[in-house]
Amino acid sequence: MLKLLLGGSGSGKTTLLYQRIRARAEAGEKSILLVPEQFTSSTEGRIHRELGDALSGLVESFSFTSLAEHILSAEGGSAVQTLSDAGRAVLVRRALEELQDNVHYYYRHRRSAAFCQMAAETIDELKSAGLSGRQLYELAQDCGSDSAKLSELALIFQGYETLLAGTGMDPSDRLELAASRLEAALARGELPEFLRDRAVFIDEFDTFNAPKKRLMGALLASLPTVTVALCDDGTPLVPGDMSLFSGAKQVAAQLRQLARRNGT
Repeated sequence: MLKLLLGGSGSGKTTLLYQRIRARAEAGEKSILLVPEQFTSSTEGRIHRELGDALSGLVESFSFTSLAEHILSAEGGSAVQTLSDAGRAVLVRRALEELQDNVHYYYRHRRSAAFCQMAAETIDELKSAGLSGRQLYELAQDCGSDSAKLSELALIFQGYETLLAGTGMDPSDRLELAASRLEAALARGELPEFLRDRAVFIDEFDTFNAPKKRLMGALLASLPTVTVALCDDGTPLVPGDMSLFSGAKQVAAQLRQLARRNGT
């Protein structure tokens, strides 16, 4: 079941979230708190301050990255190599070398470390948006004067994906794999031990990329409750809304759709 805590900055969303976590702990129930990577250390400190020595042991804090690693450790896949930024740039260069005459605009940049790094970062952004190289190529055909350059980028993207499949994973791929492993466990009627009988609380996010949304979907389908706190004024989202809270409203709408899709 999806539960949304919506309110403006300073409205007490996080305080209410910790109150619910504490109530569960006092009842002997365990919880997981998901926060962005940069807040994990401060979150652990707050959990201890809010709940004390005895109750804080019933709450675990994760980022999406560390949660994915726990799932992979339990369900298989943790040993697969994750490429560094430098490794990803090397794959871009190899993809360019193999494409040769098929990339007229970009082939001459293949020896530029800065270009390969920038291309790797662009590919990462595209993957985070849920696009594959093939999908980008199809979209590029309708981009007018920019079609040729975008098509070449799509070819580089596809070549990168082919090389990556035999080499390792991008960081975002680990989230996708963790979601896949969790979906498979759910289909078998099983869950990793550290997720059983837990409720998940999510705080401090203002957006979720495609891999995180897939992992969220798996959590919604497998756990009793997933509570998400969002900075939102609570008014309905309307077309063309460009207000301060429009991004959070869109996220809330996407989460509701995701919950309906998973029957929660």
